[in-house]
Amino acid sequence: MKREASSLRAFVGKMREVMGCQFGENKILNETMERKALCKNLSPHVEKIDALKRNVMHSSFGTSEVQGYGADFQTGASFPGHSSTYVAKLNPENIVVDLEGDLMRIKRRLIGGPSDRDIIPILGMGGIGKTTLAKMAFDDPEIRHRFDIHVWVTVSQEYQIRDLLLGVLSSPTNDIKEVSHNQLMDMIYKKFKGRRYLVVMDDIWSNDVWDLMTRTFPDDNNGSRIILTSRLKDLAIHADPDSIPHEISLLNSDERWKLLHEKVFGVEQVCPPELEDLGRQVAQKCQGLPLAILVVAGHLSKIARTRESWERVAKSVSKVVAHESDICLGVLALSYNYLPNHLKPCFLYMGVFPEDSEVNIETLINLWVSEGFLLAEFVGKDCLEDLVSRNLIMVRKQRFDGEGKTCGVHDLIRDLILREAKKEKFLQVNRIQEATKSWAKKVHVCRYSFHSYIYQDDRWQSSSSVLTRNVHFFHGLETPSKQVLLLTRFKQLRVLAILGDTFQTFPLEITKLVQLRYLQFTCHDDIHWSVSELYNLQTFILGHLVEGLSPPTLPVGIWRMKNLRHLHISDFFSFPIPSNKLPYLEGLSCLALSSCTCELFSAIPNLKKLKIIGNYPMEMMGERLSSLSCLKELEMLKFKGGVQLPRIPSKYTLPTSLKRLTLSYTNLPWEDMANIVMLPNLQVLKIKHNGFDGDVWRLNDEETFNQLKFLLISWTDLKQWEAGSVNFPKLQRLLLERCMNLEEIPQDFGEICTLASIELHGCSISAAKSPNVIQEEQESMGNDCLNVIIYNHRRGLRICGGL
Repeated sequence: MKREASSLRAFVGKMREVMGCQFGENKILNETMERKALCKNLSPHVEKIDALKRNVMHSSFGTSEVQGYGADFQTGASFPGHSSTYVAKLNPENIVVDLEGDLMRIKRRLIGGPSDRDIIPILGMGGIGKTTLAKMAFDDPEIRHRFDIHVWVTVSQEYQIRDLLLGVLSSPTNDIKEVSHNQLMDMIYKKFKGRRYLVVMDDIWSNDVWDLMTRTFPDDNNGSRIILTSRLKDLAIHADPDSIPHEISLLNSDERWKLLHEKVFGVEQVCPPELEDLGRQVAQKCQGLPLAILVVAGHLSKIARTRESWERVAKSVSKVVAHESDICLGVLALSYNYLPNHLKPCFLYMGVFPEDSEVNIETLINLWVSEGFLLAEFVGKDCLEDLVSRNLIMVRKQRFDGEGKTCGVHDLIRDLILREAKKEKFLQVNRIQEATKSWAKKVHVCRYSFHSYIYQDDRWQSSSSVLTRNVHFFHGLETPSKQVLLLTRFKQLRVLAILGDTFQTFPLEITKLVQLRYLQFTCHDDIHWSVSELYNLQTFILGHLVEGLSPPTLPVGIWRMKNLRHLHISDFFSFPIPSNKLPYLEGLSCLALSSCTCELFSAIPNLKKLKIIGNYPMEMMGERLSSLSCLKELEMLKFKGGVQLPRIPSKYTLPTSLKRLTLSYTNLPWEDMANIVMLPNLQVLKIKHNGFDGDVWRLNDEETFNQLKFLLISWTDLKQWEAGSVNFPKLQRLLLERCMNLEEIPQDFGEICTLASIELHGCSISAAKSPNVIQEEQESMGNDCLNVIIYNHRRGLRICGGL
């Protein structure tokens, strides 16, 4: 057996070497169609090898079947009902297991009850649906209409008082950087004084934080309400001894089976009779906890629907229940053990981020690639979708088309991640409450994530500089310029992210870390030429504050960084004259408009995402914008202009590959829309802050946005909009914000069969009336699914149709 395992390990290593994706040795992949096809063809074989390896090594926790993406690799058959579109909807964030009764009781307490401020605790064990219930009440139109102020603040076990106070104020840190805690509390009190408010304090663990926060909320005897969610009954009693907590019950036997059945088979399919008894056993062993059932269901939806396969799962769950003191974590651990090997490090990596973080999906995938977990970025979306379909990762925010924008994990899942990461020496997390003792024992792990300041330099001596590949600082360093010196000992460091601190001068020590693939920090100084020594760097994110009107120029050495894929600088900058090509560069921001030339763009031909900042005389802007046509792969463009310029219609050509376009502060004349309507692949168009200027937008029948699905217009002077259904044949969502002069939405929009949503926020009263007519038009066509949402800051929320 040992010889067999050794031979298999050697074969796996050779296979991964051929693919250029050895664990921890990711090589830059040329993303041509040939390489993409090769990766896709080889991936299933690697997964089969990984599964066989687990079987030989007895590392798959009782399973001997081949793991794959919803297919039985032994038979090659796909399972019905397992499309990625379906499984992606199985999301722990959307746990709604007959919570309607609970919701009605919460709503009665929010709307009725005493006139003085009332505390409504929602209690229950982790994963039972407390946050989901609070969110349902918070988002309910009737509830939102009743309250003047709506605030959601997530507390968690790891919290910073300042962050909580800023969250209640909805203020960025930089806006009130020097304000003390007491001043912040006073600002909150004044903001809430005399107004009826609804505050949700989610996942609260500490009496102290409750005592502090509750002092900031006035009691004006006007029916204000505070919802708190917690696992601790004592905390609820402490918050208000007279308030009766709302406790969510565990699921009964029928509810457990119903949830498991729906998540594995959907509503329309029926469970095969030979599997029902095993399915009920599995559901019963999950102890009535919705999250545990969802995670197990995510695994069952991935494996063969045979009695043998389900028997193995049932036995595994039974073993956990018999031996685990924390049954829930044990059940969740089953799904981790069942994960294919290539997904395990991707899943454990979520432990790097602080509790309740909303992680940008694009950033996460870049980090996976930098660590060497993936072949290339295009594989990352498949891996994330697989983890979402297994209910291990939640999609937090979505784009209009359902594509994930940010993600996170449930608290219990995070507990599992930290437990397994520690066991496998994959990651060490130093949390706030552990800040003074985290480095007491000598540890040897590959990754460190600090969720608090590092105060004493000597704590670094206990870490192993040879093994360390990744260091994240989420609250910075006490003395950045001094402590960054210590990082130079980590010669093999691949990922370095320093958040929460600003370097006054460019930290030259970092440029000695030549193995870096991912680098993020903030600096007042210009980028030093020595950054070009980081020849392996793939992602460079720099928070940079520009002083003066002229954009700084990147060092010429940037052209030697051939592996660079993403370059993001917070303030605008100029690119030096090309001396080479950056063939892998896909994301670039924020480029000065003055640098937009065909010469530059020909040197970065594979750019897919670009943000431009700056202004130019209108007669010259057309030339700069036309240079973008050199970018044949560009899919997303954001253009933020500057001061108001004379409105002169101009002719320019944008890349036909564009799918998403955002224009703000550009003050283009509406006549210029003729340049945009010609884009054959445009699906998303956002016009913000006078992106177009003028009070009339008139479209003729020949001007058609053939593929446009989402249209946003905000903060414009638009008064008359003359258009029809022929101009927007595939429009799905229309969003208007602060269009206070707009007289009406074109009535012909009622004939757009694809239109699903119209939202108006802070628009004129006359514009707010027109969607009613459009809705009637839709209903006459048999479409009763149109959602019309009208929000007026003085009158509250009104929703009609499609509810």
